[in-house]
Amino acid sequence: MNLSCIIVNYYNSAPLKNCLESVTRTLQKISFEVIVVDNSQDDPGMASIKESYPQICYIQNSTNVGFARANNQAVQSAQGEILLFLNPDTILTDQAIEKMVAHLKSNADIGALGPKVLNTDGSLQYSCRRFPTFMTGFFNRYSLLSRWFPDNPYTVRYLMKDFGHDEIREVDWLSGCCLMVLRTAFEKAGGFDEHYFLFNEDVDLCRAIHQNGFKVMYFPSAKITHHISTSNSKVPMDIIIKRHLGMSHYYGKHHGKNFATRTIVNIAISLRCLSQLAFNIFK
Repeated sequence: MNLSCIIVNYYNSAPLKNCLESVTRTLQKISFEVIVVDNSQDDPGMASIKESYPQICYIQNSTNVGFARANNQAVQSAQGEILLFLNPDTILTDQAIEKMVAHLKSNADIGALGPKVLNTDGSLQYSCRRFPTFMTGFFNRYSLLSRWFPDNPYTVRYLMKDFGHDEIREVDWLSGCCLMVLRTAFEKAGGFDEHYFLFNEDVDLCRAIHQNGFKVMYFPSAKITHHISTSNSKVPMDIIIKRHLGMSHYYGKHHGKNFATRTIVNIAISLRCLSQLAFNIFK
């Protein structure tokens, strides 16, 4: 088996159906399997998906175990030598994944590979980035400061807006919306850290892949579309909290040797969390 496509669903059966259609339509020249881990308990669209795609392996969780743990579950039963982690709101283009597989196989030093990711309108989505710093908490992709001042040096550095995104190059980390990982690199990295419920697990995995002697590469010869929601609706409070707990875990894991500095950072993360919770109330 060449490739295992792994998709975690959480009440996203509508985009998931389109994603699966693009997978089966575009993957023609390699052997592959698809594993869907369902973290939702009563997604009404899953019944028709299972009827339309009976060949897919489905793992049903009784509770939402989070993104990292669900992906690790799928890897345990996956047969492929290469793992492709996909979000259900992604659409593959012709030959994109096959090009990625060919490039990964021809470069033994590459552990992870990511395509050029496009927004729904065809514009560039900044899917390759530099490792986060303290300032990233204030100037990340979704922050108000990045929206108000998109060309500030902190946002430019973090999102790698300082190159054209048309060249193959080694990067710090890649978005988990479409992340291809050599299975041996994934295993050496220890898989996804399940302390992350949602968000931050992709940057952490890429860091571990680097630490185990592999390269993480941005590969724009392959393109996919990622339909990120632009809704201004409220975000569930527990998601906001868990995201910030993930930030705290990431900093403590990789930069938290100094107790005083770690305390200051955790206070800043807590204040950021409280401000987002407050802002979310008035959406």
